[in-house]
Amino acid sequence: LASPRPPAAKRQKTEEVTKIRVRQILLRHAAGAKPAMDPVRNKKVTRALEEAEEQMLGLLVELAASDSGFPGVCKGRSECQSSLKGGQLSGDMGWLDRSTADKKGENKALKLQLPGNVLKGAFELGVGELGDILTSEHGVHLVQRTA
Repeated sequence: LASPRPPAAKRQKTEEVTKIRVRQILLRHAAGAKPAMDPVRNKKVTRALEEAEEQMLGLLVELAASDSGFPGVCKGRSECQSSLKGGQLSGDMGWLDRSTADKKGENKALKLQLPGNVLKGAFELGVGELGDILTSEHGVHLVQRTA
């Protein structure tokens, strides 16, 4: 006779996160097909991708030492229109959902774009976590999930 098996353990319900709120620091590079412009400072971007990545690594160090945190560093250095928002909202990309990922993460209100690979990385973060430095055709991104 076979020994009786214990009852199967119940699986915990895990709700898939469908909406998140993120903010980003963006450093543009000139490696794309069309000339890159910094819309915040209204200047042409001439840095190479490697230079943008190196500068973003420097921003990570600056972020760790900064009293003003992510919004303060974003306000002073990001080349994304979201950095123009005031106070703690500097760099805020708004609420994004999974369907936004299918539309390339476009926020119609500010005409901001979060490329698919960056948006995917943002969904993998916990609230308050900083993501890895990611590159796209727009530039080098550093994303923090806020909600």
